[in-house]
Amino acid sequence: MYNTTMTIAVGSTNPVKIEAVRRAFLKLDPNVRVVGVEAQSGVSHQPRSDEETRKGSENRARSALRLTPKADIGFGLEGGVQETSEGLSNTVWVCLVDKDDHVFFANGERFILPRSIADAIQAGGEMGPVLDTMIKQENVKQKQGMIGIISKGYIDRTEIYSNLAKLVIGLWYGRDWEKEYV
Repeated sequence: MYNTTMTIAVGSTNPVKIEAVRRAFLKLDPNVRVVGVEAQSGVSHQPRSDEETRKGSENRARSALRLTPKADIGFGLEGGVQETSEGLSNTVWVCLVDKDDHVFFANGERFILPRSIADAIQAGGEMGPVLDTMIKQENVKQKQGMIGIISKGYIDRTEIYSNLAKLVIGLWYGRDWEKEYV
């Protein structure tokens, strides 16, 4: 769809997030170049609200774009938790910022956390290390993620993040849709 290969900067060096964005862009540009850069979220290591998690995704996207001079788009993916009436809920925010400062967000992966994980987070823990300790594995967040563990591999973090990235890419790609109908 594009005459030149796009360069996408992901505000993370986590291979799950980089691969998720790469997969999401394949339909739009099969030759897309996706690079991960160390970008700070500017929020807590364990964001504890939708607002904080959303802000972290935007900070990562803007930072990635700024740190990668040839990038066309910056991406930020941030996981967090949100207190609900049913219990502690998982939440993920994805932000896309292009070099013309168009900004798009998508949110998803919402489900009530298992009590054992929620209790550990509410006691001050961070999801990744909490899960690593619980299941005696290292760096689960850079592999299947918590959802991969609790769904017994039925779905994993890369797949979920890729779907959310695809949603925000679609919003960006279709941003001028009204011109066709007005």
